[in-house]
Amino acid sequence: MDKAFERPYRPLNVDDSWIESFPLNAMARQLMDEDAFAESGRNALTLVRGDEMTVVLTVIRAGTALHEHRAPGPATVIPLSGNIRMLGGDEKIPLEPGSAVSFTADVLHAVEAVEDSAFLIVIGGR
Repeated sequence: MDKAFERPYRPLNVDDSWIESFPLNAMARQLMDEDAFAESGRNALTLVRGDEMTVVLTVIRAGTALHEHRAPGPATVIPLSGNIRMLGGDEKIPLEPGSAVSFTADVLHAVEAVEDSAFLIVIGGR
């Protein structure tokens, strides 16, 4: 398999000038092939990092959860494949490709995978 990215991976810095595309599906498959996914059922790769925005590609195995936490800023979760649920307070929001959820930093939330899934987390922005 051709690698979609090489480790160690250095995220793009928002403060630099650039335009970049990402082979997200290939990157997600590669993340699912890594030891971290086999051991914990989840894996992630920060694609872009800066003071105003961070973009993280995350993969998660069916039946696995990202436990309750708060984001460091307003965030949007965008599913790329599979089926996940966002849990926040009394809300259970189903998410599949073609949908998204946004929330503020103060919202305590968790993510559960109904199926093996890949999603983007975009944190911050104005």
